[in-house]
Amino acid sequence: MSTVRLSDVKWDNEIYLSYLQEDRTAKNAFIASGAAVTNAQLQQRAAGEGDLTTLPYWKDLDATSENISSDDPAILATPQKITADKMTARRVHLNNSWQAANLVASVMGTEDPMRQIANRTAAYWDERFAERVQKTVLGIYLDNIASGSSDMIKDISTQDGANATAANKFNFEGFVDAVATMGESDDKLSLLAIHPVTLAQMRKENQIDFIQDSETGLLIPFYNGKRVVVDKKLPVIAGTTSGSRYVSVLYGAGCIGYGEALPARPVATQYDELAGNGAGIETLVERKQWIIHPEGYNWTETTVAGGSPSVAEVALAANWERKFQRENIKLAFFVHN
Repeated sequence: MSTVRLSDVKWDNEIYLSYLQEDRTAKNAFIASGAAVTNAQLQQRAAGEGDLTTLPYWKDLDATSENISSDDPAILATPQKITADKMTARRVHLNNSWQAANLVASVMGTEDPMRQIANRTAAYWDERFAERVQKTVLGIYLDNIASGSSDMIKDISTQDGANATAANKFNFEGFVDAVATMGESDDKLSLLAIHPVTLAQMRKENQIDFIQDSETGLLIPFYNGKRVVVDKKLPVIAGTTSGSRYVSVLYGAGCIGYGEALPARPVATQYDELAGNGAGIETLVERKQWIIHPEGYNWTETTVAGGSPSVAEVALAANWERKFQRENIKLAFFVHN
């Protein structure tokens, strides 16, 4: 009895890659909400030379007082100037592989397991993309504590989480204060990421509205006009006395930029016909080349042990430096029990 192979089911690398990209764009809440956006500059840099890339930008004009006009020709105005600065972004090279024995499909009488794997890799990379966005934002949060006077953070939590009151838990007043850390730019925040425990608390108090997506039919949660993303990977900080403290994150449109380029061999399949005592083993390899960069920040490359930063390393405060003024950073953090 013959065994179904990837080559027998019209396995086309180019078509498969397009499916991956379409699927991630459709399912990734960060992209769908506009919090993570791509642009031509990052796309070009993702495909270019070198893993560290410079992003130049113009700084705002100094808020100096205007001149008082005079009819005295001896009084000369001093022209102001505009200055430029730069940020550094980091490209990462990622891969993973999956393997299955051909004998499995023969014994079970089911569809080729490699086909099942291929059907799930888009969701896998979607999760990896979201995780890198989340860990990048965690690095920004920790950098703000370490060097930014916590001016992006509203903390209403208690270290005695087991005895937290309504004043310490997610509430409207604290949410408004977190948004207000944006100053005059508070209308730029559009996405709220919360932990499942926080979602449960909010649903018990009927704080969540659900709106049906016109395309998918799925119910999308909203809170005070902000789309809600539920994320169990958000920071949970143990209280020094008891219980836990949760970090909810507010994102603005375009606060995370990303670029994606195809490596030399983005998808590869390998066959070992002698493995399994001749039954055969198939391996699927996928490779990614991404730039994920928060707007207004510089990547310092302070702590990178391998060829590309790990998710743990992008979450380190030491690897980030804020370059924009606080009001131009479209992120805010709300810490609560």
